[in-house]
Amino acid sequence: MDGIDVNAPMVAMTFDDGPDVGGEITERILDTLEKYGCLATFFQLGDRAELQPDQMKRMADAGHEIGCHTYNHEHYGDEVTAADITDADDSIEEVCGVRPTAFRSPGGMTTDLIRETCANEDMALYYWSVDSRDWESRDAGSIINMVESYSFDGGIILLHNIYDSTAEAVETLVPWFLSEGYQLVTVSQMIQAKTGEPPIPGMQYYDYETWD
Repeated sequence: MDGIDVNAPMVAMTFDDGPDVGGEITERILDTLEKYGCLATFFQLGDRAELQPDQMKRMADAGHEIGCHTYNHEHYGDEVTAADITDADDSIEEVCGVRPTAFRSPGGMTTDLIRETCANEDMALYYWSVDSRDWESRDAGSIINMVESYSFDGGIILLHNIYDSTAEAVETLVPWFLSEGYQLVTVSQMIQAKTGEPPIPGMQYYDYETWD
C-alpha cells in the first residue's frame, strides 16, 4: 500500500490468459507499466507460466499481483476442478516464487467448488466492471474507446496479455489514466484502499463496492 492515496481515484487493470507464447506481448505491457511506475494484476494460466518463466519472474519482481486463471482454461463453470486451480497455483509459484493471491474464473463462470477451493488457497475472486472487449475487436482504438468511456473510480478493467492490439492500447491507456488523476493499482490494493480491509478469500469482487 506504500504510495497509494486512499482518497484519490484508482482503477485496477487486469490481464487474463497469458503469458503469451513467446512473451513479447507481455513484455511490451510490462515495459509500459514500468515506464510509468504502475502496477496491475495478471491472471495467468499454469501451462503458459511454465512456458514463459522469465515473464512471470519479471511480473513478480516488479510487484505486480500474480493471479490464477486455472491451469489451461479448458474447463468452465461446473467443469472446473479443484486441481485446475491448485495445479496452476503450484506451477506459477514454481516458476516465479510467488503463489497467486487472486483468482478469476474462466469466462467469469464461478461455482461453489471454485469459491471453496479459492478460500482454501487464500485467494479472493475477481470478476470485472469494465470489459475492454479486446478479445473481440483486436483493435487498439476500439479497446481505448471502451476503457476510457466506461472506467470509473474503483473499477476493475478486463484485458488480455495475449493480443498485440492490447499491448498497443495499454501504451495509450496508462498515461491517459494518470493524466486524468487515476492511480493504477492491483485488485488487492484497491479493495484494501477502498474498504479499509484486505480482500476476503472465497469472495468475488466486481468492483470495490460490489461483491458476493
